[in-house]
Amino acid sequence: MAGHDLVPPQVPPPDLLAARFAAMPAAMPAAAGETGDGPDAGPVVRRLLDLLDTLAPVESALARGCLPRCDSTFGAGLALFLAATADGCRGWIAADAAAELSGLDGGLLIDECERALAPRFQPVEGRVWRLSRVPLLEGGDGLLCAVGMEDGPSDRVTLVLQARPPRLGPVQLMATLGGRRLDVTLRLATGLPSSALADLHESFRAALADCRIDGVLTVGPLADAWLGLDRPLSSDIAL
Repeated sequence: MAGHDLVPPQVPPPDLLAARFAAMPAAMPAAAGETGDGPDAGPVVRRLLDLLDTLAPVESALARGCLPRCDSTFGAGLALFLAATADGCRGWIAADAAAELSGLDGGLLIDECERALAPRFQPVEGRVWRLSRVPLLEGGDGLLCAVGMEDGPSDRVTLVLQARPPRLGPVQLMATLGGRRLDVTLRLATGLPSSALADLHESFRAALADCRIDGVLTVGPLADAWLGLDRPLSSDIAL
């Protein structure tokens, strides 16, 4: 703006950047029982963003702004992140930031992030699930997002989201949409106060009324319904 000088961010010299990159910890190894078809998204994404904080602060802030967080904007944040990463890691952090990172290691970290964010396909009892692991702004284990793929033509879609937010512990949400009906099951490791539970049901009814569809919200304990963030989907889980 007039009357103000724009001061570019102070970027350390290339040799210092290379030294910082070399000193950063490598991505966490895959946990026992994982599919082994790619690294865990959380550690890889955090490593990439930490490096971007030094190398390209503006692009890093924009990339972090696309990460979903566990608050009232969660749904919008998740949609924004999935849209931003539709073209992979390079599409998410933008071409200029990708070029800066590639100058340090030839694009190895970006390629690792691409593999971590890529969806997998996992069969469970004759049904195929499209499985993605989405990092959350708060860190932790991130979010498991599984979409059930129906055999043949069908208007039914089942979505499973699960995470371990620090204040709630393990949480799983399963939503099935078919025609003009949406049924949602919310499972938690810890119970909700009666007032919060009543507000949840009322908000759900209001949302259905606004969309002019039918449906039922069920809230209960997690029990044995946990798909597992640290292991593949298994056939002993009732979906």
